[in-house]
Amino acid sequence: MGELFMQKWITDIVQGRTFDATRQAKQDIANIGEAMGYKVANIFRYNDVGESDDAMLARIDGITAAFERGDFVVYQFPSLNSGRFDTFFVEQMHRRGVQLICLVHDVATMRDQQAPTWIDEIGYFNECDVLIVHNRRMADKLKELGVTTPMVCQYLLDYLDTNHDDDRYETKFEDFHRGVVLAGNILKSRYLADWDHETPITVFGVTDDELDKKLDANPKIDFRGQRWRWDLIQEMPRMFGLAWDSDTESYKYNDYTRYNHPHKVAMYLSHGLPIIVWRQAAVADIIVKNGLGIAIDSLDQIDDVIQNISDDELKQMLNNVNRFGRLIRDGWFTRQGLQAAEMKLLAPDFEIPADLK
Repeated sequence: MGELFMQKWITDIVQGRTFDATRQAKQDIANIGEAMGYKVANIFRYNDVGESDDAMLARIDGITAAFERGDFVVYQFPSLNSGRFDTFFVEQMHRRGVQLICLVHDVATMRDQQAPTWIDEIGYFNECDVLIVHNRRMADKLKELGVTTPMVCQYLLDYLDTNHDDDRYETKFEDFHRGVVLAGNILKSRYLADWDHETPITVFGVTDDELDKKLDANPKIDFRGQRWRWDLIQEMPRMFGLAWDSDTESYKYNDYTRYNHPHKVAMYLSHGLPIIVWRQAAVADIIVKNGLGIAIDSLDQIDDVIQNISDDELKQMLNNVNRFGRLIRDGWFTRQGLQAAEMKLLAPDFEIPADLK
């Protein structure tokens, strides 16, 4: 095709069906990219233990056989294959004259508060041509950690959904209950086992046997277990969506929310649920400044803030969320992130004159 007629590519990670957002977030982004004119390059998740370097490079060349010099690819990181695969991919693209925009889903160095052993993550980011990161906080932290690659921000994830009834997308005031719902990986929210607030809570998600028993035994929790994506949206009550992670033995999820944008926030907002979030979370300013929910310092405040919000304030908040959710279901945040990355890659010095803004 040649450099004057570049093709845009975007990767999708193909794996089995999961209860969590591992598959969906990447698939949604690939679908949004495809609607923008990107071609999708499917990467199957697999175990590469024992695979030689030559065999892996041949696999990557097979995945990217249609790529030509002058093309660029948006690579969704991590691929959930090995660090060797991710590293070989960017190196092979550059050898073949293909530029790589890395769309970052997670930064293990920040989540774990130590460098991962499976990849030189900062070194990997510096091999990419442009990074799409969650927000300016994440970009600034990555710069502190030594990343020099140009970065643009996505700000929020999107959540594509067109196959539910209208009442699943927008919430009427008369249908709303002053409670909270939490859906996701409950292993990141073990504090729920000791929930003793007056505010009722409905919980969906993945647990282990110990946590499962504790949730079932707590009379203040309506624990409904795991649901597939469609069923979860169909069953979620009309309440505040709680986006509140705690640390585990392996991961520092609570601190990580200072920098990332949790997928559950997009799920709640795209289906008419206002948010309750930690005040120091990266998404808190977006939520509060746009009237999409409430930020609190501690869960000990949850009873007061939910009971003290007036009916008029709640009606306005629901109206804001109902309108804003259309943007998320339409892929707006991913589109603007991809467009900003394209501009940074192809015309890095371009600026709109101030008098035309």
